[in-house]
Amino acid sequence: MATLNIDSANEIKAESENWVPLEANADVFNDWAHKLGLAECEQFVDVFGLDDDLLSMVPQPVKALLLLFPVSKNYENERHAQAADIARNGQAELDNTLVFFPQKVPNACGTMALLHAMANSPVTVAPGSDLARLFENAANQNSEERAQAVVDASFLRTAHASSAQAGQTEAPNANDDVDLHFVTFVLAPAAVSEGTRLIELDGRKVSPIDHGSSQDLLKDASAVVKEKFMKHDPGNINFALIALTTQEDY
Repeated sequence: MATLNIDSANEIKAESENWVPLEANADVFNDWAHKLGLAECEQFVDVFGLDDDLLSMVPQPVKALLLLFPVSKNYENERHAQAADIARNGQAELDNTLVFFPQKVPNACGTMALLHAMANSPVTVAPGSDLARLFENAANQNSEERAQAVVDASFLRTAHASSAQAGQTEAPNANDDVDLHFVTFVLAPAAVSEGTRLIELDGRKVSPIDHGSSQDLLKDASAVVKEKFMKHDPGNINFALIALTTQEDY
């Protein structure tokens, strides 16, 4: 059973103001990622719905799925209950190559979701770039060090600020109370058996969350989105999905 203790990471005193939230927009995410060294063939694309016909339109292979969702009281209650259950009972052992960044910077969840997607997917990042070095260092860091590394990474703050102004809607104020949040789903090797596991990565949670065995990231993550997230607020339209894919002809 494996959990990541981020209690001490939560005590990090970040000398950082709130960031302006990123818009859930594939063009914004591509702007952020390609500026920092993600290969041009690796593309974020909007997912327009969870019906089978709409999912079939998403280019393959899907390497990560990013979800924007409204944070409701019911969701927060379940998040705390989930943390208590993991602390009490643990969960399936997680592969030790999984990179999890606890979130310390307010309103930085878009950047956290992007980091989780690229650090845990078979994508190409420019060797020697700031982003590549962040990922290389993270492989040997504990959760407290990873959290602080994000706080200290001025290149992330600069990229985030630039991309936050690139959306189709007017960017909110950095100090606004934003009730939307990003999480990322990836596949990770099973630690003690063959196959892969569907993993949810959310820097506000106590650890990565194992959603069970999976061979189809898009299909299985979409089911979790419907069953674990949309159920809390089924009438809310403020859900958005973005997939990280490889497009060889780009």
